[in-house]
Amino acid sequence: MKYPLRLAVVVALQTLALVGMVAMKQWTLQTGTPVLLKTEPIDPRSLFRGDYVILNYAISNLAQGTLAGDDGFERHDPIHVLLREDTPYWQPVSLHRERPEVPPGHVAIKGEVLYSGSMMVDGARSATVRYGIENYFVPEGEGRALEQPAEDEEISILIAVDRRGNAGIKAVLVNGEVRYEERLF
Repeated sequence: MKYPLRLAVVVALQTLALVGMVAMKQWTLQTGTPVLLKTEPIDPRSLFRGDYVILNYAISNLAQGTLAGDDGFERHDPIHVLLREDTPYWQPVSLHRERPEVPPGHVAIKGEVLYSGSMMVDGARSATVRYGIENYFVPEGEGRALEQPAEDEEISILIAVDRRGNAGIKAVLVNGEVRYEERLF
């Protein structure tokens, strides 16, 4: 194979890989089950990455012994958290090493255990979980409003969870109203 043809094949494969990554995220956002999550305090922006917020969810710190399913998770273990629909926010029901059967009104979100150990949550060993939905970019100059909401403002995040447990952020809500919505373009 000649050099120009090899180069064209490599460029085409890299382009297909990038298009595939975007397509997978869009598939999750379009076909996934909408799930509303409560956020906890939000961290500051990065000078190198622009205005973005680091989101911490109520479902990020879980008490292993108080939820059904498996326990004894260690750092870097894969985890599936079964959430049930509640008003207004979805709530964790059980923790699993493998994807569980998902009854109606529930979703199983896939994550990774970041920390597991001595910190106690509700008298049980804690697990801090990362779901891949912890960062969200906002228009420049608008990140501070989400980092430090006014006393009467409540920030929540609408995500989509597909049937494999992958999650993506669909929208950022302030007092139940969409402030930022994820779009392809």
